[in-house]
Amino acid sequence: MKHVQQTGTETPPAETFEFEVEDTARDEKHPLSYYGIGVEKLKLSTTGAGDVEKTFSFKVSWTNDYTAYHWDAVPKSGTDTVAWYSKTFLLREKNDGKPGWNYSNEEYALTFWYDIEYGSMDLNIHVPGNDVYYRKAEFTNTYTYSETRYELPFTKTVKLGGSAAPGRETFELEIFDVGVGSMEEHAKELYTAAVTTNGAGDYDGKLVISGPADQVRDLVCEGFYVREKNAGGANWTYDDAVWHILPERTGYIVDVDAPLVNNPPADTQPETDANEYRLVIHATKREESENGVYYVDSEAPADKMTFINTYTRSSGGGGGGSSSASITVNKTDALGKPLAGASFVLKDSRGREAYQATSNASGIVRFTKVDSGTYTLLEKAAPEGYVTSDKTYELTVSGSRVTMDGKTYSPVTFVNRRAAELNRRDHYAFLVGYADGTFGPERNMTRAEVTTMFARLLTEQIEADKTYSSTFNDVAKDCWAANYIGYMQQFGIVTGYEDGSFRPDAPVTRAEFAAIASRFEKLTQGSASFTDVPDTHWAVKYINFAATRGWVTGYEDGTFKPEHSITRAEVAAVTCRLLERSADQTYIRSHIGELRTFADVTESHWAYWYAMEAANGHDYTKSGGSENWSRTHR
Repeated sequence: MKHVQQTGTETPPAETFEFEVEDTARDEKHPLSYYGIGVEKLKLSTTGAGDVEKTFSFKVSWTNDYTAYHWDAVPKSGTDTVAWYSKTFLLREKNDGKPGWNYSNEEYALTFWYDIEYGSMDLNIHVPGNDVYYRKAEFTNTYTYSETRYELPFTKTVKLGGSAAPGRETFELEIFDVGVGSMEEHAKELYTAAVTTNGAGDYDGKLVISGPADQVRDLVCEGFYVREKNAGGANWTYDDAVWHILPERTGYIVDVDAPLVNNPPADTQPETDANEYRLVIHATKREESENGVYYVDSEAPADKMTFINTYTRSSGGGGGGSSSASITVNKTDALGKPLAGASFVLKDSRGREAYQATSNASGIVRFTKVDSGTYTLLEKAAPEGYVTSDKTYELTVSGSRVTMDGKTYSPVTFVNRRAAELNRRDHYAFLVGYADGTFGPERNMTRAEVTTMFARLLTEQIEADKTYSSTFNDVAKDCWAANYIGYMQQFGIVTGYEDGSFRPDAPVTRAEFAAIASRFEKLTQGSASFTDVPDTHWAVKYINFAATRGWVTGYEDGTFKPEHSITRAEVAAVTCRLLERSADQTYIRSHIGELRTFADVTESHWAYWYAMEAANGHDYTKSGGSENWSRTHR
C-alpha cells in the first residue's frame, strides 16, 4: 500500500515508485534468482494525493529440496528432522531523489516458508526481528514541493561609441559567488535574466528567481553577486559592474508595488505562502589585496541594478567598418568559476607576442585594437595555484571580423585545473583488502573508488567539514563518494562524459586510469605505442605518456586493451610506480606475521610485492631506487 500526502502548495504529480529487495545473508548477498525466486518489476504508480494498493507476485520454484536453492533448513524443535525451509529478504522503498518528495523509511521482512509435510508455501510480511505478521506492507510518501519567486529590476543602457547604430541585441545577467557554496552549480537552474535592446537607449528587465522553495531559500539566504554575462558580441563593450544581493529576513509582504521581494499580486498568492526574505541590492567597488579580489558594498541600497554597454562600430560613406578588432576570451576553473589573473597572448604568424591581456574578476580576457592578420591564442601563465592550459586556437582577423576554423569567432573558454600534488613522501596504505582476508586481485574498481583513492593520496587533503560539489548530473549529494568526486573535479584529475554524467559505479578502464595518472604531471609527448591504441584514440597521449614513464605496460601481443576494466592488482602496480614506491622484500619476509597479508595473493603472484606495498603503511628510508622499511603501521 502506498500513501501519498501533500504538505506543500503544489499538488503531487503522477509518479512511479520503485522498491528493492535485499538478501539478509550474513556473507555474500545474492539476488532473488539465486534462491529460485522470480518477481515482476517492483514498481507502483500514483496520481496525486491518496492511497494506491498493488499486489506483487513472487514465483517460487517447486521442489521438496530447497537446500539446492540455498534456503535455510529449519528442524522441528528438539530434533534433527528438517520440517521447513525458509528464506528472508528485506523490502524497502528505493529513494530516487525526485524533487519535492520525502521517501518512506519503512522496512519490512519478507519470509518465505515451505512446509515439507503439507507441501505448502507461505509468504509472511513482518517487521525485522518481530514475528507479528501484516497483511500488507505500507509506505508513506510526502510531497513537499512549494515554489518561491523573487524579481530584481535592472536597467540596460545602450550607448553609441561610433557612428553606426546597433541592431537588436540580447544581453543576459548571471549569478556568481553564491553564499551557500553548494548552491553555486544549481543557481543557473533557478533564475532567468535577459533583455533585448534595439538601438541606443534605456531598457528595463528583471532578474527572476523562481523554483522549489527550499532551493530558492538556499540560493538567497546568504546572498550572491550579479554581473553581466559577456557574450563577446562584435563591437560591444560589456559592463564590469558587480552588484551584491543580500537578504533581509521578513514576514509576509502586502505591498504589491515593492519591487525587491517575492510578491505576486495578493489575489494570486496564498496567505500561507509567507516570504522569508526581502532581497536588497547594493552596488560594489572592486578591491584587490594579497588574498585576491573582493567587493566592497555601498552603504546605501539601490532601487535597481544598472549596466551600460557601448556599441563602438563606425561606418564610413562606403559602408566600411573599423580597421581593427576586439577579441574576448573566458577563463574558469574546472567547476566553471571565473578566474582572475591569467595571462594570455596573441602570437602573430612569426611567433612574436603581438598582444597581451589578463583575465579580470569576471574571468573575462579582452584584446582590443587587434590588427588584421593570423594569430595563435594561448595562455601564457595561470593564476597562482593552477596549472596553465595547453589549449591553443588559430584566429584570423580581417578588419573588425574575427574567424576561427572559417566560422565567426565565439569566445572560447580556457579551463585551469588546480595544481594537484601527489604525496610521495608519506607511505600510507592506499589499497587494502576485504574482511574475508582476500585482496581480490582480479576484481575491478569503480570510478568512484579510484577517485576516492587518489583524493586520499594528495598532499592537500580534503577538509572534513567542507562540501565539495561536482557538476555531474548523476552524482547525488548523498552519494558516498560525492565529496571526493567534487574535490577531484576541481583539479581536473577526473572528468565526466558528454552527457554530463560521471558514472560513479562503472568500472574504470585501463585507458581512463592511464589518463587519471597522467594528469598529475605536466603532459609531454610519449614515444610508446600499442597496436590497439591508434592516434585517433581519445586517450592516446595519456597512454603513451604513462607508458614512457614506466607506469603502465601492455601485453605480449603488443596491445594495451584500453577499454578493458582495470583490475585491483593492476591498480596497485600502476599506483606504486606513479608514487615511486617499492616494497622492502627482506623486511616483509622477516616480519610477515605483523603485516596485512592476503590468502589470494601469495608471493608467487605477479602483483604480490605491489599489493604488500599498497596495503601496509610504513616508515622507510630510500637507498637508490629501493626502500628500507623500519616500521609498519596500520
